[in-house]
Amino acid sequence: MTASVVPGPGPLWKRTGDNDGMISDSAPAGPIFGRAEEVDDFTRLLGDRAQSSITLVGGDAGIGKTRLLQEVAEACRQAGGHVFVGRCLDLGESAAPYLPVTDIVRAVRALPATAELASVAAIAPTEGLRPIEFFDAVTTIIDDLAQVAPALVVLEDVHWADRSTRELLTYLLTHGVPPGVHLVATYRTDDLHRRHPLRSSLAVWSRLPRVRRLLLEPLETDPASALVHHLRPDLPDDAARQIVRRSGGNPFFTEELVAASMPCSETDDQLLPADLADLLLVRTDALDDDTRQVLRAVSIVGTGTTEDTLQQLTGLSATGLHRALRAAVDAHVLVIDGGGRYDFRHALLAEAMYDDLLPGERVQLHDRLTDLLLARGGPGTAAALAVHAERASRFGEALRARVAAAQEALDRAAPANAARHFEGAMALAAAHAGLTGVPDDLPQRAAEALLAAGDPQRATKLMRDALRTFDGSPVERGRMIRLHLSAFLLTDPPTMHVSLSAPDLPDQADRVLDTAAGWAREADDDILVGQLLALKAHYLLAFGRLDEATVTAGEALLIGRAVDEPSIVSDAMTTQAKLDGLAGDLRTALATLDEVRARAAADGDIRAELRALHQLAGLQSRTDQHELAMATYEKAVRRAAEANARTELYGLDSVIFAAVLAAKLGDWQHADELLAGADGLPSVARASASAVRQTIAAARGDFDRVLAGHEEVHPLWHQDMFTVVTDAPATIEALAATGDLTAAVAIYDEATATVRKVWRLAVFDAQIRMAALLLTAIADAVAGKPREAAAWAPRVSGLAEDLTAVLALRGSRDALGSESHAWFARARAELARLDGDDSVAADEYRQAAADFELAGFPYEQATIELLLSRVLHSSGEHSQARAVADRALATARRLGAAHLVAQLRTRARADDAPAREGVLTPRERDVLELVAAGMTNGQLAAKLFISTKTASVHVSNILAKLGAATRTEAADLARQRGLLD
Repeated sequence: MTASVVPGPGPLWKRTGDNDGMISDSAPAGPIFGRAEEVDDFTRLLGDRAQSSITLVGGDAGIGKTRLLQEVAEACRQAGGHVFVGRCLDLGESAAPYLPVTDIVRAVRALPATAELASVAAIAPTEGLRPIEFFDAVTTIIDDLAQVAPALVVLEDVHWADRSTRELLTYLLTHGVPPGVHLVATYRTDDLHRRHPLRSSLAVWSRLPRVRRLLLEPLETDPASALVHHLRPDLPDDAARQIVRRSGGNPFFTEELVAASMPCSETDDQLLPADLADLLLVRTDALDDDTRQVLRAVSIVGTGTTEDTLQQLTGLSATGLHRALRAAVDAHVLVIDGGGRYDFRHALLAEAMYDDLLPGERVQLHDRLTDLLLARGGPGTAAALAVHAERASRFGEALRARVAAAQEALDRAAPANAARHFEGAMALAAAHAGLTGVPDDLPQRAAEALLAAGDPQRATKLMRDALRTFDGSPVERGRMIRLHLSAFLLTDPPTMHVSLSAPDLPDQADRVLDTAAGWAREADDDILVGQLLALKAHYLLAFGRLDEATVTAGEALLIGRAVDEPSIVSDAMTTQAKLDGLAGDLRTALATLDEVRARAAADGDIRAELRALHQLAGLQSRTDQHELAMATYEKAVRRAAEANARTELYGLDSVIFAAVLAAKLGDWQHADELLAGADGLPSVARASASAVRQTIAAARGDFDRVLAGHEEVHPLWHQDMFTVVTDAPATIEALAATGDLTAAVAIYDEATATVRKVWRLAVFDAQIRMAALLLTAIADAVAGKPREAAAWAPRVSGLAEDLTAVLALRGSRDALGSESHAWFARARAELARLDGDDSVAADEYRQAAADFELAGFPYEQATIELLLSRVLHSSGEHSQARAVADRALATARRLGAAHLVAQLRTRARADDAPAREGVLTPRERDVLELVAAGMTNGQLAAKLFISTKTASVHVSNILAKLGAATRTEAADLARQRGLLD
């Protein structure tokens, strides 16, 4: 037992004087997660000297009771108070009476502010002292602590308290505490078995009117995830989610799993760290053999277990089983759910018990459970049967169960689960060549499930591997080719070159499809012919061979109508509509797509319906009907949800593009809402959603979040070009804003090289935006610095050439889409600014602002207006500059674009109050010199031996004092005013 007083500021986990700190050595430092409501409640009480409180804080071991009290103690000290702590220890019957209380008294005596209290001097336990006299003396001390209020008195781990201490606590809690004093007692709920002596005391204490009872629950998913990423920021999201799931929201377990660097995939061995497993199993050591046998059986089943199953697995009599279950429940090892099923109190305890089984025990129990499940049968048992049969080495039964489980998952609109079971069946068939009853179409069924689950990349790979070894009939091979190329078209890179490494197949998609269509014609399979032609038309459309696409789509449509196959008709009509749109016949295109949508909805073909809605929204967006397009995308999202097809590719894309449009239209909260469920999506879709979030974060000025998001999605750049062209601009903007121009250039180079390689394009429209952002950063960086401008001239020329190449591809500026037209005007404005031609720059900025205003993209318009106001100010047009900046500032404030607001406010201060030479402090002059030298905040912090945060504060102060919007402008103004040599 230890006690402490922590009278002054400083970390709670450090020792103070001769007394141990209130926090044990294993308690975590750093921020607290998921307890804001509890901390705020205590802080409010501690801040009011007229308030007092008595709180019983309960929770499982490791749930964060002590960590919560760290924050509460800090709040007490911040309010000018003192903290007194006594802890109970697990000393069994050898514990001396009143140990936590006498240690608190000792701590009170050690504090100069309380050592002279008469009550402290008077208390001196002797052999003849009656309990009631000691109780009164302790109560008097608690009352006198009001003189040093606020005072926090903590008794930790009272589940280990001796009987005398519990009786004293009953007396104290009945008496109450005076204003300014707050008494807290903590206990472990998982230690309170049915006959634990504290249970009766808690029942009495909880009925007292002055006593509050706070039960700490496991952390919810978001704060648990935040804890994981705080402990290990580089941990992939999938691994973090596995740790959150396994830890069950227990912070201590979370820390242990993170520290152990656990493997986190479904197929990896996930053995617990030995120390954690031993700690968990201590709770079972005192239980008898029958109870431990029941626990082993529960760990085998893996989910809630019935008494009937346990009796058959263990062979115990009904009486013996009930006795064992009672012991396990009383020991807080098992819990009973509302349906009368038994499960471990914590999932990690189940893992520890399972890992502790001998190999022979494990196989034997799995074998018995397999027999039980086979005898039981019925829906919903296939998935469990597959697992237990495989672990019992009964591979034939496991394979059949996998296939049945996959079908059950498809019937329940869970394609991701179905794909996992199909792939599991394929793995069993590959590992055990002698198995019989393996379905011939297993790869196709797995690929279809993967497509429905939104994972075309994996479906493509699976079908490619299957085709390379397939030796069946040509027509079946043709069906596999159609499935493979359908998946491949939905991935990046979408290319006509689709070498299957098969000597008898061509390398180009259109020719492969022609070959497969020939096989289908020979087999008189007109439906397959129509499907292959519809897919070929889609490919020809995707790669710009529009005349061929028109002919092929017409052929597919004729066949589809002849064989009365709605899916072929819908597919071909959708392609025709897209061709009409590209030809400028938007009225026909929109009408056709609406007809396809209605037909598909009537036929129950959700994939065709979603594709039609997706294409319809795309055409609406191309004609600058952005709000209507967003509504159409959202309709696709709703239809996907209603049809239990949330992971269909066109549905997923609709979520992403609806969020993109919401972000551009300035409704950032709605974009956040649309992307709220993205964490559960396949990796590529999740990366796309993250890239959209980064765009919004950049607009909000949250550049740390942008750069963290870039680190997360960058590994997937080669798989999805949408992610590249969305992530790269946000990252360029963030790096430029934080002063790292070299890194911003590297992002531009890598992004353009990636797209060129994957899409096999020399230039592309999205390059305009990236070039414009980079030109802005360069123009800001070299303003007023002729030498640096000369050094950057080759890069500027290269960017100008990139822009010219895009324009040559499109034919003219007017041929660009409206958004690309606006970005091109911004890029031309930056080139003019770099050439020193402010008049041309202003004209181009005005064009860009008008384009963005017409599109309804307020953030981009306000950003252009900031740039325009700076050029106008430099040209001496101060009143016009101020009017433009004021309009932009109103927009930025409405949107919540913090960084843009800050830039515009410093722009306004520059107009209102020019800086004087003596306004900077000596330290700010030092920082300014390093800023002018081009150093980032991190570099100048290292140079001056200060923190990066302090460096950032200095830079912000300098910008404000000089009335500058950027670091470059600050350096330029400082040189003009003689503040720099």
